[in-house]
Amino acid sequence: MKNEINRSRLVIKFWMIFWFIFFCLRLRIDPWKFFQLNADYFNKEKGIYSKLEINQLIPFRWRLKQLVYDGVSEPEKYPVFLKPEWGQNSNGIYRVDTVKDFEKIQGEIAQKDLTYLMQEAASEKREFEIYYIRQTDNPDTYGTLSITEVKNCYENKHPINGVNNIHTTYADITQRFLGVGTQIIWNYVKKIGYFRMARVCVKADSEADLLQGHFHIVEINLFTPIPINLLDRDVPWQQKLLFIKTGMLFLAKNAKAISDNQERKNVFFRKLAMHYKVKS
Repeated sequence: MKNEINRSRLVIKFWMIFWFIFFCLRLRIDPWKFFQLNADYFNKEKGIYSKLEINQLIPFRWRLKQLVYDGVSEPEKYPVFLKPEWGQNSNGIYRVDTVKDFEKIQGEIAQKDLTYLMQEAASEKREFEIYYIRQTDNPDTYGTLSITEVKNCYENKHPINGVNNIHTTYADITQRFLGVGTQIIWNYVKKIGYFRMARVCVKADSEADLLQGHFHIVEINLFTPIPINLLDRDVPWQQKLLFIKTGMLFLAKNAKAISDNQERKNVFFRKLAMHYKVKS
């Protein structure tokens, strides 16, 4: 199962890279501009996309309480999550259910040279991932948008889901929201920063609540966010490849639209170094 998931991810990444480079060459732009797509939100002093700073962009009604863990403060209530200020694929995240858990995890975190955040757990039961790419000629409109439900067949309450969790599964439910529903969700997420592409993780109790704006945002992924709907094993590969091709064209157009006056930040290598630091 895990090997099958890893192979699928590699194939998806290959075709994403292939089509992005193809369209970049056709549009005569530097493919490395990919790493500048959301560079306005990259903290060059820290060398990360700070989850703390991005969390502050979320409107209060959707925002989960989050603060820098100082190594001393105890949670106001349980469960609570402790996670690196930056990380990918759920690496380095801890769920703290009890005082005993907290004391144990405190010791583990103290040995790491990383800034950790303490974030309250969302009360909602279902998890959704919203992935989008903006249009360049009309940035107030999405070029592509998908909605995926994330499930865990092992844990029902507050699982730490991710592509490396063998119990995590993905179901592309975009078709259930086509038309008015998709536009409603876009109207919510487009106002959170000005991201050229993003994947927004939200918790809601139902699809109806999601449409009505009754949800909390767990986090927003800005660095190479994979369209998580492509990990739905029930979606035919032909459909996945069409989605990739369309999306990479929009991304290439976004790369072309980056102003030459925009400050160029060393995102890739600093993020690569941080990735291995968190993973270790």
